[in-house]
Amino acid sequence: MHQWGKSHDTPKNIGLFTSPHLIAVRERIRINSSPISRELFAKYFFEIWDKLEAAADVLEKPVYFRYLTLLSFHVFIQEKVDVAIYEVGVGGEYDSTNIVDHPAVTGISTLGIDHTFTLGETVDKIAWHKAGILKRDVPAFTVKQVSEAMEVVEKRAEERGVKSLTVVERDKRLDEVKIRPDAPFQRGNVGLAVKLAETALQKIDPRFEPSKDALPKEFVDGLEQVVWRGRCEKKVEGDVTWYLDGAHTADSIVVAAKWFGDEVSKR
Repeated sequence: MHQWGKSHDTPKNIGLFTSPHLIAVRERIRINSSPISRELFAKYFFEIWDKLEAAADVLEKPVYFRYLTLLSFHVFIQEKVDVAIYEVGVGGEYDSTNIVDHPAVTGISTLGIDHTFTLGETVDKIAWHKAGILKRDVPAFTVKQVSEAMEVVEKRAEERGVKSLTVVERDKRLDEVKIRPDAPFQRGNVGLAVKLAETALQKIDPRFEPSKDALPKEFVDGLEQVVWRGRCEKKVEGDVTWYLDGAHTADSIVVAAKWFGDEVSKR
């Protein structure tokens, strides 16, 4: 999570860079939850393209994902976002998103076996890459990991001089929040997201003090109303209900199957 400029108080414009997209590439670059418009995408795409063309004798154009990463930085700077949230593409250590020396905070969600061709076939090798986003003097958070992964993350945090590495435990403030899907893994993800947001807000506005008893209404509304297309998504069309999830690892398939089973059992 990166802080831009000298923003203070509550951020008004929040950038989000994620991958992959579901329907349109513009979904990867969002401001205040909405994909940037076709017009803005085209404008900023060609501003980058033309500058690289002009320097073709000394610079090669970056490949697809790196180009989009570069484009996202350009968009967020030009559109004056206050905070930018970046999801890495593959791994972390060598990912094109991993170029900010001092982000506001970093976070590592549950590590599983994925992108093995690039990251390695064991969870400890994958953890080494994922922990590459950890930065000196920057606070970091992680959910509970299997022991092999946790050992690697802790070692890398020590090597890199991380300000603090905190394992996010159960957050009682989430007990009354309606999480979808209501599963332990998702509550872990939500707890991590809350800690990342609170840490970023404290850096932007030193007056911000997280409540120990309850989450702000803005947090609760965001968590309960969020829709992420293709992730545990339920779509009703007349008499037909579609259950959609893009699970692509062994662990996520188990989670998606349980979510589907729980939803169907309610009918």
